[in-house]
Amino acid sequence: MLSGAIVTSGGGPGFERLHEIVASLAAVVMAVLGIWLVTKQPAKMGWALLAAMLAEGALGSFQKTPGLEILHAVLGQILFAMAVAAAVLTSPGWAKGPELVMDQGWPSLGSLARITPVFVLGQIALGAAFRHKAMGVMPHLVGAMVIVMLILCICIFVMQQFPTHTTCRPCANLLMAIAFTQIFLGIAAFTVRTMTTAAASVVIGVTSAHATVGALTLAVAVVLLMQIRRNVLPHREEEETPTT
Repeated sequence: MLSGAIVTSGGGPGFERLHEIVASLAAVVMAVLGIWLVTKQPAKMGWALLAAMLAEGALGSFQKTPGLEILHAVLGQILFAMAVAAAVLTSPGWAKGPELVMDQGWPSLGSLARITPVFVLGQIALGAAFRHKAMGVMPHLVGAMVIVMLILCICIFVMQQFPTHTTCRPCANLLMAIAFTQIFLGIAAFTVRTMTTAAASVVIGVTSAHATVGALTLAVAVVLLMQIRRNVLPHREEEETPTT
């Protein structure tokens, strides 16, 4: 992902070759992981991982085709998030079982957790479209403000309701830290792009770092969704007993 971001940021032919090599190595690792999941559990995750990997490889061969290169960048982010999700599903912590708690807030944590990865993915798509010169930067800037507010809401809700939860609380802390890092990198990337005196290496480095941390944001948002679905029970309003 990092090497691909460097290529789209103007890294040159040398980095294009590096990206192809790294992508080939990553494909081998992904294939092994996908096949292992198919033979073990969860098989659906294994098949999905293999399908996404094949689609990503096919799109990579059409990098110069308008539109497909943006889809290639977005699917790469999804593939990374799927790999992180697979790592969580096969981890010893997941095998221990859930730590059940009751959702007491409004809007519900379940609804916030479901929409957050979708919004983050949309923001990633806007950023990819901007890097590939398919649209201006303004939609991406507006989207950043929406994403920050959404992540703040869900993370604060988790930390306030479940301050001692062993999985949800650390995941919310991590998502907030990564999101604020991403905002800082986004401001830095926008600033260096507007500076005529900025070195090309600085522009490439900051821009590629911003794209890479965006992938981390999506991955952790997906993991938080998984933990909330696993550990947080939806709130049930107690039925009022009719009086006689």
